[in-house]
Amino acid sequence: MKNSILNEKAVDAFIIIAVTLEKWQSPGSAEGNVVLKEHYEWGARLKAENKLILAGPTDYELISTHTINPVGHTTGIIILRAASREEAVRWAEADPFHVHGYRKNTVHSLKITMTDNADTSGK
Repeated sequence: MKNSILNEKAVDAFIIIAVTLEKWQSPGSAEGNVVLKEHYEWGARLKAENKLILAGPTDYELISTHTINPVGHTTGIIILRAASREEAVRWAEADPFHVHGYRKNTVHSLKITMTDNADTSGK
């Protein structure tokens, strides 16, 4: 039986949950700005290799207005295509925010079965 809610074909992916650690440096600081640029370059490599499905900060409006301290919060989510969990972990551990101890990235498998449209062809 076909379910009209589900996509015709599920997409196997991995989600990286990024939690900010005590070593966090604001992108407004010199060191933080350098690491932010490295993080963007890392993301550009993911995109160039067609690994990136989506990425972005979470609770940005609360962090940027100092409504919350980012330490201890999930402050980024990245969803990527990878051939295996091991590959996804390698990408997660190569994120400069993770390398410099600003965030701890954890990898979870994800099966994308519903989207806002059923086009999961990747075109």
